[in-house]
Amino acid sequence: MEIAKLLLEYIKALAWPVTVLALSFYFHSEIKKVLARLRKAVLPGGLSVDLQEEVHEVKELSEKVESAELPGDRKRTPGIPKTEANARMIQLGLRPSPSGLDLSYYREIAERDPILALAGLRIELETWFRNVAQGFKVDTKPYDSMNRVLARLRDASAVTPDQVMLARRVLSFCNQAIHGGEVSREQALDIIGAASVLARDYLAWLSWGFDDNWKPRGD
Repeated sequence: MEIAKLLLEYIKALAWPVTVLALSFYFHSEIKKVLARLRKAVLPGGLSVDLQEEVHEVKELSEKVESAELPGDRKRTPGIPKTEANARMIQLGLRPSPSGLDLSYYREIAERDPILALAGLRIELETWFRNVAQGFKVDTKPYDSMNRVLARLRDASAVTPDQVMLARRVLSFCNQAIHGGEVSREQALDIIGAASVLARDYLAWLSWGFDDNWKPRGD
């Protein structure tokens, strides 16, 4: 009798794990789909669970922007040296760049503090695109979100849709880092590298975007 009682208790103890294993086996494909959705889940405020996948997508988008053709009236190769970028912006009444458009500044910070580097990069991008809005005389307000500023720039053909998409993805990643996302040094460096395409195009714009007969110093 005692043996039968012990056997019954043993079966009860096994019932839950056995049931779980059986259900897992039976619903294997459905569970995989749920996990895939969770891996792509978005938290309140737009925070993505899978940062590494985002890094990969941002890098692919950066390559697309880098290889895209620009309208014929726009030069891709900047005529202005980086060393003159801030002087040029001040001359045009624009906000100077925190890094002087040299993103190696943020790469150096990322070696010590990836979150701080991405916070700085976010400020950098906001400076660029608000300056572009001012240069193209696109109506924006100081309190407008960057999504709104970018949408208006796109609608005014001041920037391309792919440039807008890349800027949004980089800004989104920076926001996730600032709001507590775990970001590695390598991920931060990849995002900064992706943003360098936008820095190049912005630097080129400082050369061709204004009809003031600008020439580099020494010319």
